Amino acid sequence: MLKQVLDRARQARAPEIEGEEAAEAGFTLIELMVVLLILAILMAIAIPTFLGVTGSANNRAAQSNLTNALTAAESFYQSNNQSFDIGGSSLPTSLQSSLQSSEPTFSWTAGAACTSSNTNCISVDPSGDGNAVILAAYSKTNECWFVLYSPAEPPATAFGTSSSTTTSTTSSGGLPGTAGTYFGETTTTGSTGCNASSGTSVTNWAASFGQVKKA
Repeated sequence: MLKQVLDRARQARAPEIEGEEAAEAGFTLIELMVVLLILAILMAIAIPTFLGVTGSANNRAAQSNLTNALTAAESFYQSNNQSFDIGGSSLPTSLQSSLQSSEPTFSWTAGAACTSSNTNCISVDPSGDGNAVILAAYSKTNECWFVLYSPAEPPATAFGTSSSTTTSTTSSGGLPGTAGTYFGETTTTGSTGCNASSGTSVTNWAASFGQVKKA
């Protein structure tokens, strides 16, 4: 009788033991390779998307800084008898000092470039006659974004450069031939940075940041 009971207990325990052994067997090599393949595919999709979003955010930050800097420059222009001249001089350093006092949120610079080491840096370059100004900001995507503000006369006249057209787009160099506000972009390196004085060579001026055809 006892022997029969023990035999029945062993028979009932056998399937449980087999189930425990299967559970403890773990992943096979093929299963691990499939998992790794799926992870690689997900990373290949996610990384470019992440880098694209980061680059777009950096450009938006530079453009936002320029928009606010333009507001400060326009305010100065109006309050200074519609001119960027200061005491009969349109020296970049004079305008830089005045803008720094009126808008200390930014680190204004003249005659020098904004680089990756400068935070909220705005490079400024007024025209010789004081009727226009170019502002530049650096994006961590190694791009220079520009704003050209010339409300009273054509930028080509204000900065004494040639213009191939009378619209917001130039095809062979030079500045726009119609007064107004323009936006542009060029590529650079982190060490070179972005200098407003180089804005006179920008060829992709447009009516807004969204319309700029990037270099």
